[in-house]
Amino acid sequence: METTKLQMDMHKSNSWLYYKLSIHTLGLVLRSGISITSPDPKADAKLQVTSGVHHGGTIKVIVAGLPRTGTISMKRALEELGYGPCFHLAEPLCQFDNLRQSAAIVHTKDTALRRRKLAKLLQGSEVTLEVPGSACLPDLLEMYPDAKVILTERTSAAVWLSSWRGFGIDLRSDCFRWIGYWVPGVVAANDLYRGWMQLASERFGVEAEPSEELYHAHSAWVKSIVPRERLLVFKCQDGWGPLCEFLGRQRPNPFPHGNEAGYLRYYKRVAMVLGIFLWLVVLAMAVLSLFVMSLVE
Repeated sequence: METTKLQMDMHKSNSWLYYKLSIHTLGLVLRSGISITSPDPKADAKLQVTSGVHHGGTIKVIVAGLPRTGTISMKRALEELGYGPCFHLAEPLCQFDNLRQSAAIVHTKDTALRRRKLAKLLQGSEVTLEVPGSACLPDLLEMYPDAKVILTERTSAAVWLSSWRGFGIDLRSDCFRWIGYWVPGVVAANDLYRGWMQLASERFGVEAEPSEELYHAHSAWVKSIVPRERLLVFKCQDGWGPLCEFLGRQRPNPFPHGNEAGYLRYYKRVAMVLGIFLWLVVLAMAVLSLFVMSLVE
């Protein structure tokens, strides 16, 4: 009888321990989602001890336009011209490690360390498009002095802003972050776009929100820091002519037009649906834990 009672007490004690550990771990995970992903000191230390910044490298073209300025179309055009690999976080999807690295880059204040992180992220690529490259353009200009720069633009700031607002839930929003919290890549994407927008706000003296002022300020900034002979201001409607002349390559097939908004809508819809499902799983586990505890008691 005493043995049975002892076994029950031990079972109760273990169940209570597992329960406390589960709740404690869940709390830590949830709290970590409130703030920007913290840097990895060990990884940063390894980068710090490497000798020099990776000047030269492999980057041949820097596409410095804002998101929603036809960068998917530009990626495909450059691939048809023989460039590759082309680094773009929206294509292919599910670049979870690249998203985490990119988020860390836009939040890194130390210039030398940020450049080492960029070199690691872009290693092996010939082209970089959008963030984090467009946000770190001064770094890339020095790291890859022979690279040419393409500033992709829309027909107007109003058209760009309408396009930005028209593809669904904002990647920077708390709603996107928390609904998709358990989905790989969501928190990193949220950190990346929050960091990029904050960096733009500090750099241009505008609100940390997409706006026509931000669009104009970014375009003027790129034109002011890139030497004229290294820069092409380009709209997808311009077609192959100015692009091929600038890059010194021959015109291939008709100019491609990618569906950047479609990519982003697809990613966000999948993330939201999967996120809701995973939250239901987490809540079910919490309820089950409480139920088990009530039986033990």
